[in-house]
Amino acid sequence: MHLNTKNIFKGIYAFLIGLLIGILTVIGQKYLPGSLNSLANSGAIWLIPAFFMASTAEKKFTAIILCAETLIVCVISYYWVESIVNQHTFVFGGFYLYLWLICAVIAGVIFGFGAYFYRQKSTYYNWGASLLPAVFLAEGLSQIIHLSEYMHMIPAVIGRIILGIALYFIIYRKAFCQRKSLISFCTYTVMGVAGYEILFMLTT
Repeated sequence: MHLNTKNIFKGIYAFLIGLLIGILTVIGQKYLPGSLNSLANSGAIWLIPAFFMASTAEKKFTAIILCAETLIVCVISYYWVESIVNQHTFVFGGFYLYLWLICAVIAGVIFGFGAYFYRQKSTYYNWGASLLPAVFLAEGLSQIIHLSEYMHMIPAVIGRIILGIALYFIIYRKAFCQRKSLISFCTYTVMGVAGYEILFMLTT
């Protein structure tokens, strides 16, 4: 019973965090200048609170649910608040809403698993710890590939790359050159770039 109550509260926290992130994203897009505006629209930014929300779970399934819930609420609250700010009717539908909801579920599974491994510090710790650094690096590299589309926000593109590499060194510290650390980081980065390329094709 105690564990169920804890999970209920965590579910409420995940909902509130997702709601807050969705609201802040709309505000950031509307009021932040230049490159900072693009950071508000970064999918990698959304993954930070979702990952650490999931890392509070003691079981894999709970971690996945918390991560996916946070991201799904982020998506829905973003589109809802955006409709209010820009004064148009909110409709639960459309290609982009469904696309980002699918991405939220997929990312929820991947980052939920990763957050669980990160928390447990088990044999698979590296496959959890490398996720956030790799997703920032992958997002930046994907934008470098399509630099003509992102010339107006080069500082943000470079910032993502620097942040990804910096997070890697912060997380691993003296273990940054160990084989498991490098393999997981490089593997996730390649997978992340591939994922962003698919998204680029679907959204352009």
